[in-house]
Amino acid sequence: MEHKDRGFVGKHYLMKQAFGQEELHQREAVCTREDPPGCSAVCPLHLDIRTVCAYAAKGDFAKAAGVIRSVTPFLHLLAKGCPGACKEACALSRVGEGIQVRALEKACALYGGKERGSRFLIPRKNKKVIVGGDDLFALACCWELGRKGYEIFWYTRCENQREPLISWGLTEEEAEADTASLELFRMTQKVREGEASEWGACGDAVCLSPCLWRTGLPENVFGTEKKWEKKDGAAWILAWAKYVSAKVERYLQGASWEGMRQPGPQESRLHVTMDGVEGSRAFTGSEKPDRELAAAEAGRCIQCQCLECIKGCVYFQEYKRNPRGAVREIYNNLSIVMGNHMANGMINACDLCGQCKSACPNGFDYPEVCKMARKIMVETEKMPPSVHEFGLLDQQFSCNEAFLARPEPGYEHCRYLFFPGCQASAVSPDTVEAAYRDLSGRLTGGVGLLLGCCGALAQWAGREDLASEALEKIRSVWKEMGEPEVICACPTCMKILRERTEISAVGVWQILLELGIDPVTDQTVAIQDACGARGDQKIQEQIRDFAGALGCKVEEAPFSKDLSPCCGYGGMVRFANPEMAEKKASFAAGRTSRKILTYCMACRDQLTRAGADSIHILELAYGTGAPPVPDLSRRRANRLKLKEKLRQEIWKEEIRREAMLPVFYENGAEEEMDRRMILKSDVEAVLKAYEASGEAVEDPEKGWLAASARIGNVTFWVKFTETEKGYLVYGAYSHRMTVE
Repeated sequence: MEHKDRGFVGKHYLMKQAFGQEELHQREAVCTREDPPGCSAVCPLHLDIRTVCAYAAKGDFAKAAGVIRSVTPFLHLLAKGCPGACKEACALSRVGEGIQVRALEKACALYGGKERGSRFLIPRKNKKVIVGGDDLFALACCWELGRKGYEIFWYTRCENQREPLISWGLTEEEAEADTASLELFRMTQKVREGEASEWGACGDAVCLSPCLWRTGLPENVFGTEKKWEKKDGAAWILAWAKYVSAKVERYLQGASWEGMRQPGPQESRLHVTMDGVEGSRAFTGSEKPDRELAAAEAGRCIQCQCLECIKGCVYFQEYKRNPRGAVREIYNNLSIVMGNHMANGMINACDLCGQCKSACPNGFDYPEVCKMARKIMVETEKMPPSVHEFGLLDQQFSCNEAFLARPEPGYEHCRYLFFPGCQASAVSPDTVEAAYRDLSGRLTGGVGLLLGCCGALAQWAGREDLASEALEKIRSVWKEMGEPEVICACPTCMKILRERTEISAVGVWQILLELGIDPVTDQTVAIQDACGARGDQKIQEQIRDFAGALGCKVEEAPFSKDLSPCCGYGGMVRFANPEMAEKKASFAAGRTSRKILTYCMACRDQLTRAGADSIHILELAYGTGAPPVPDLSRRRANRLKLKEKLRQEIWKEEIRREAMLPVFYENGAEEEMDRRMILKSDVEAVLKAYEASGEAVEDPEKGWLAASARIGNVTFWVKFTETEKGYLVYGAYSHRMTVE
């Protein structure tokens, strides 16, 4: 998508928008969360029936009546003269009977109190409007224009304001209640005489009932030729009165009324599922519905709303957002040139997994907006480096110190190249080794090995430069080995290679299914589908076939396959917002009591951390088990040890190891360092700097020394003592301040 650079010129301020206002509105329109439900859409007045039901269900008929009176004061009339199309449009009618709204309107009229208001809250406008007619339409126009603050002169042959309502069958008492609010307006009733064409000179605008309307009248005279019968319902007349009155007001304000939508039913786009909703019968009360029964009827309302993207997404649940509102917030966040960017945290807490897009009936792509926002924030220097730095450094480690690319011994070019992904080597290196030995032993034509990173971390962080650098390194190895077919053990790696390169990639599960695998268990498992396989039904089915071949019985957990939630590692959330990552992992782990089988090693790691009995499908296949989850330092050490071991045992290379400092850790220190994302290598770098300089600060109370060293953008401090065996570390912390 082309970005529109608004090029702010200033001291050093950069600004760039992801898209313009028009595209923002187009994106917002995809989400139907704020669209009216079927009952309100079909209502000529578009009453907020959900809110009416919500208040009435609590027995608060005063507030329920207030919702209706914000649209029309004629509650008794609606209860008696509305055809009730909303009942048929109610979502409950799919499984039973819809809400009896007319009974609720009657209850609101009876128990909602009289119209309350103050004439002092009505604006006072210095324009006069003539309303001509003897019917409900004319009375409704008086109310619509009167509440806007215009002075009303009602030209009519009616004896009083109640007469049009009594003609609809209302009692004197009911008609008096429905017209009570008219007393607040500057309204004068006059006997209708003369021709309508002459009335325009008596006021600034004229509003005529259909029986008086004809073409050729002055431009300040408004009306409609539409005729109604009582069977059409009072709501339609009230709706048309609202429409014509709005045209009058626009005329008085000097505005155009072109493009105004005429009254009519709308099609509701709101997606409402009836999962778990049981059918029920509507309350059929008497002319005077019982208060408690009316509240019970309102309580049947399921408060229709689309929650498909929120049901399985901890991110939206925690931030209490829907995608439509969140996109607007991100757009506004990118518009800020100076000051705090309040939505940064929200942008960086999305795991970009695409679950919400899969769940949305219209495919609302919220992660795409977050990705664009991150990229733009990096380009305009609005992304704090600290947010993603640890993850980016971890990617650099995989692409450098831990990187290994070798053809199978005896081959210069290979038919296959095994690429397990950085997380597999970090979490379960023995499984990577077992898989490579198996593949190279059973596949012909040579199987090369590539230990590295596909650049997903940089892509998630909006660092396209680092993502391209990682992919280019893979492409270079791939070409050197004769462009082999790449066997991936990570669905995210496979997806990135397929989408961003010309490399042919296939899943290791597919290859092993073709080669044949032996059953190893007969237990029932649930599968955690990887985000990288979202939308790829072929991979999802292959994994289930693989599990079946291993002897597993698969029990689908809630939110599986395309709706599977992220484990919390994706999108760099593991580093940018550890608390959110933990909540996501807990949600994913809590969907089932079964052993969880994963085919993404990051998923296995995250779910195990959350307390789930989790194992990777290759760990199960090769019997390597699920080792305890490694901390951040161990993850790096695992990658290095795997690289060294394979170089020694398979490629017969000599390994020279640097002498390690003798460092020991007090109980709890390593756990604290892991939470703070401080590596043991960082601690050793500080201690080496101390050995070189001898500079440290002594704490006389604790008896330890504190030394520091700046590594990249971060200053690390280590608290330690020197013992006969080496350094004993009590803790470490870091900051980004520069002390001068």
